[in-house]
Amino acid sequence: MPIAFLVRLCLLITAVVSGWPASAQSILLDPNTATYGNPWVTPRLNGTSASALDTKVLVTTSALPAQGDFETLGALYVQSRWPGSTGKARKLLAEQAKGMGANVVVESRVWQGLAFPAVVAPQGSGIAVLVKDHELLESLAGSGGTWE
Repeated sequence: MPIAFLVRLCLLITAVVSGWPASAQSILLDPNTATYGNPWVTPRLNGTSASALDTKVLVTTSALPAQGDFETLGALYVQSRWPGSTGKARKLLAEQAKGMGANVVVESRVWQGLAFPAVVAPQGSGIAVLVKDHELLESLAGSGGTWE
């Protein structure tokens, strides 16, 4: 055997034995605290405080009025890695909004965009809002949208 081959083999064995794969994520992580999964979807809360978040979320293309009893929680962006309809993106928006404590997603947009490993997959964006006024919530629901 040539010496170059033996040197490469020794380097490979040294890298593997010294812990080079230790930087890879372990499959033995606790699933409740692990950091793998879709980074665009906020995980749902568990426990007694999650009961208020189990309601449905209104996903609408409408904008918020200038005044009202509501709290803007933040922007949302979701992306599926697999093919599907744009309804899947609306469900992902609602799930992420629930994780933030919102009951409405306003100015929502859904589309088919480039993704990997799929060629195209559903994607979406919107703004998570906690609407505290029941009349405002009904007016947003009346202007169109879906409950997810």
